[in-house]
Amino acid sequence: MPKPRKIEDDELTRKLTAIFKEVGYDAASLASLSEATGLKKASLYHRFPGGKEQMAEEVLAATREILSEHLFPALADAAPPDRKMAAFATIVDAFYASGNESCLLNVLAPPRGQENGRSVAIASIFQQLSDALTQVAEGAGSPAEQAKIRAEQALVELHGALILSKGMADPSVFQRMLTRLPGIVLAA
Repeated sequence: MPKPRKIEDDELTRKLTAIFKEVGYDAASLASLSEATGLKKASLYHRFPGGKEQMAEEVLAATREILSEHLFPALADAAPPDRKMAAFATIVDAFYASGNESCLLNVLAPPRGQENGRSVAIASIFQQLSDALTQVAEGAGSPAEQAKIRAEQALVELHGALILSKGMADPSVFQRMLTRLPGIVLAA
């Protein structure tokens, strides 16, 4: 009979996500990951034979699942564009704890030019976000090229605000950006 797991997969992923958001990929040592999860290093390697890289890839996969369950359906809904953007802002606010958490896509990104499972997953998530926001902007009346630019600007503001909020230890930067975000995508 197999030994029962000390921590279930969902809880393990949540704890790994929290430590990566807190310290980033490079600073997340195996010792800190072990402490955060309550698992010994050997148990972590048993669960993740690919080590920290596999842990980060699985955190990104779980993040994509969350976005696919909550965020992308809100943007693809039949609601008017302003309601879609209001839902987007609400979901993003909750996802980043009102600007108190780092952008996971940023802290897990490998060095520029290094392609691996993380870089592919991150690029895919950003592309999906851009495409969804572009469709909302088009639904609000923007021509295709302008809609794409609006979507990119929204992502730049969103992720820039997360970095600035962390750097300044001031989540109100993120909150102010959330109020501007719908206007960026929906502006005529």
